[in-house]
Amino acid sequence: MSTTYKVLVTDSEFLTAALVQSKVSVWFRLEPDPIGHLMDYGGIVEGYTPDSIKLAGAHFVRGRFEYRAYIK
Repeated sequence: MSTTYKVLVTDSEFLTAALVQSKVSVWFRLEPDPIGHLMDYGGIVEGYTPDSIKLAGAHFVRGRFEYRAYIK
């Protein structure tokens, strides 16, 4: 089974994910690693700043991780 997702990068992408209440997960990925490692199952975007993302009550450093919104 294949899961479709969109990697969130811009403020408008995080805003859209928050408005439609997409589930967003947090991944750690190094350049040569095509898949990455799941760090947190995350949840709904509750807020974002230029430095951090708030998912399900937890704050994550924005530039350190990859954020994936699942598409239904």
